Amino acid sequence: MVSVSGSATGFRRAVIGASFALLITSNVALVHAQGAEPTPAELRAAAEAFDRGREAYKEEKFAEAAGQFERADASAPSATALGLAVKSRDKAGDLDRAGTLAALALERYPDDPEIQNLAPDVLSRARAALFEVTVSCSEPCELADGTKIVHGAAAKQRVLFLTEGSHSIRAGFADGRSESKSVDAVVGTTGAVSFEGAAPEADEPVEAAPPPPPPPEPEKEPEPKKGGGLPPVVFYAGLGATAVAGGITIWSGIDTVNNPGEERVKNECAAGDESCPLYQEGRSKQTRTNILIGVTAGLAVATGVLAIVGIDWGGGSADADETAHRAPRVEPWLSFGDGATVGARGTF
Repeated sequence: MVSVSGSATGFRRAVIGASFALLITSNVALVHAQGAEPTPAELRAAAEAFDRGREAYKEEKFAEAAGQFERADASAPSATALGLAVKSRDKAGDLDRAGTLAALALERYPDDPEIQNLAPDVLSRARAALFEVTVSCSEPCELADGTKIVHGAAAKQRVLFLTEGSHSIRAGFADGRSESKSVDAVVGTTGAVSFEGAAPEADEPVEAAPPPPPPPEPEKEPEPKKGGGLPPVVFYAGLGATAVAGGITIWSGIDTVNNPGEERVKNECAAGDESCPLYQEGRSKQTRTNILIGVTAGLAVATGVLAIVGIDWGGGSADADETAHRAPRVEPWLSFGDGATVGARGTF
């Protein structure tokens, strides 16, 4: 049977770390069958999580112990860590998660005697009190039941146990794609759900606001001065586009910070697990915000340079020179301090 026991803290931690590393080494064939062999850093992280889980188990903090044993198994897969995670979830009253872990343990370690002694009883009780659903993916995927991450590496098929009622099952794929489906769980029955992993729809490009319509033509169009530039309306159009891009950038920054939020990622994603759907979502939004910042800065600088060297602020005609003392006068300005700032000033 899977058990937890120990003695003095310092000696205990050393023994647990060495014992856990020995368990991983003795099962190296199983580790290679599931993926790359754990690195020394991963073995150390697994041993530390295993030790914390053991301490929490002794204090009867079973939910906390289960989380630590799952972290140990994620860093360095082990029948011992996975078996203790099953036992801790069961004692914490989380029969649905215990049953899901037991199904995973039997799939990964069908010949392990400790798993054979523990998992069948948990599965029997789970099938009687919960809904059993087989989840299939067209390619390896990670799963979540609502806000709860399903422990285990990405796979094409998993067996989950769900409490009665409506559930949202989410599948996440390696390239950031994800798909959700609703499942109505009925106690004592079984079901199946599949995910195809269809390619996501391309994001619609962010378009700048169209420039304002040109002013009506005068009755008599003056002859342009030699060397005249673009009309001032081009400058104002650039200002409008910069303002719109800035507003979208601010919104994207706020959305990146709040959704899903650093605290939620820490709570729902295993430490260092960059394949977690929430972590991938945060990275995607961060990239979007960085791109928008660059676009906004580029618009601001281009508008400022255009205002200085490319706009004909004199009106383009001799009549304009004769009436300049009566007409409003507007001049652009460009500042480079903490960032590029573009504006206009004048007299009326």
